[in-house]
Amino acid sequence: MDYITQIISWISQAASGIVLPLWSLLLFYDARRRKEYAEARGAEADNITQYAAEWKELYEKRDAECAVKDTKIDWLYQEKESDRQRIRDLQEKNAALALENQALRFRECKVRGCARREPPSEY
Repeated sequence: MDYITQIISWISQAASGIVLPLWSLLLFYDARRRKEYAEARGAEADNITQYAAEWKELYEKRDAECAVKDTKIDWLYQEKESDRQRIRDLQEKNAALALENQALRFRECKVRGCARREPPSEY
């Protein structure tokens, strides 16, 4: 009987030392793997969120730079249009002065005196 008790104690020690850890390893392996997978997915999601935040920040910077450039371009176009308008006004004034000069040359009196006016005119 003593011998059987000793064998049962060895079997129980082997079961508690070898079989139970193996059993728990097999039993909880899937849960541990799912937990690690969930942690990895969470870390990946955090990483993707960080990348998205960086890209959003870069997009906003680029958008602000484009807005500044657009403002500058609009201002330059306005300045260019005002220059064109000033040139048009000066060309019109120059053409009017050229016509007036030509009319005055036509009416210019080459000989002083009313009787022999060249060219004859109503004046």
